[in-house]
Amino acid sequence: MATLEDTRAPSGAPQRQRGFMLRRFEALANPYFRLLFIGNLLQFGSMQMQQLVRGVLVFQLTGSFAALGLVSMANAVPGLIFAPLGGVLADRAPKKTVIQFAQGYNVLNAAALAVLAGTGLMRIEHLMISAVLQGAVNSVMMPSRQSIISDLVGREKLMNAIGMNTSGQNLMQLLGPALGGLLLALLNPAWVFWVMAGMYAAAVTFTIRLPKSPAFAYDARGPRRGGSFRDMWEGARYVVQDPPIRTLVVVNFIIVLATMPYQMMLPGFVREVLQKGPAEQGILMTITGVGALGGSIIVASLTERNRGRVLLMVATVGGVALIAFAASTNYYLTMPIMLFLGAAQATRMSLGQVLIQSYSADEYRGRVSAVWFMQFSLVQVGTFVVGILAEVLGPQLAIGGLAAAMLVALAFITAFVPRMRNLQ
Repeated sequence: MATLEDTRAPSGAPQRQRGFMLRRFEALANPYFRLLFIGNLLQFGSMQMQQLVRGVLVFQLTGSFAALGLVSMANAVPGLIFAPLGGVLADRAPKKTVIQFAQGYNVLNAAALAVLAGTGLMRIEHLMISAVLQGAVNSVMMPSRQSIISDLVGREKLMNAIGMNTSGQNLMQLLGPALGGLLLALLNPAWVFWVMAGMYAAAVTFTIRLPKSPAFAYDARGPRRGGSFRDMWEGARYVVQDPPIRTLVVVNFIIVLATMPYQMMLPGFVREVLQKGPAEQGILMTITGVGALGGSIIVASLTERNRGRVLLMVATVGGVALIAFAASTNYYLTMPIMLFLGAAQATRMSLGQVLIQSYSADEYRGRVSAVWFMQFSLVQVGTFVVGILAEVLGPQLAIGGLAAAMLVALAFITAFVPRMRNLQ
């Protein structure tokens, strides 16, 4: 039976509930959130292009699903090391500074890859090193980039702001791969990397205009009785001991473990199973972005009721769509499947981010966000194993089998974990 602690309302949540209706773009009325939103649009777009180009180049250089998984793991492992540091920085240092540092590094990273690709010196080792360094820097930035949203808009508009932020991310998921695939088909990878460098540089110009001390920021930098390691330990203990946070982290880990590998395997899947190339992969990713954009806009309009149940239902829809994706060998049949898959994933990710921030205490929000994003690094390490399974069993069985296992786990959670169902 759920306890009062398990079902407590998120701190600062408004008591008045709204009916299901489009709440338009109310978070964008905040001028500082608009700056962050535009900067994130540019950054997300560049990241989506890089995911496509890196995957295509890796598969072209090696022809191996295992290599795709290895590069994914190279990008993920630094997150296990540096995400906790990013969480401490998000709670102790100006988030704006952390974000700017990471964006500036990404400019240099993309420019270096552009030079290597343009001179014909690109090798798999370069992509590996780039993935490792970028994974480390982005892991430091992620907690600040996510938790600054609450600092800018306050908790009352948090759900709408995160929904809008995710909408922007998914809009770039729609446009970024399409542009990347087009440039790859018409020109060469160097052009894509130069465009990415320019987009990262433009993002810096918007982030620099954010305030150092947002109006809603919680000042956690009071008297300190320990260093960074003590801060990390306190954050980890808070996640383990807080029932709603702990439940959200575990359930999300199960879902991401089953749903993320297909994204990393997509370049090989498109080529080997669907018999298509980079341009068609870009179209599939664009269709996924269309669905994701719709899903995240819906989240921005939801009320603060029954969000745990909605998350479980949406994750179930995503599992069914993923099984259909794995079973399909027809490119044109796969296209509408990607629409449902994108909508389900975006809705689930947005709800998860809203819930984890809503239920987190202010002084721990950055460190909780770090633990949240560490899950994605852990799962990408698991993606390397999935890549090996895809080599042995084939990508369809590897991807579809994980999705089926997730559906079984979700059925168990829905039936026997009322704390998750009762999250508001």
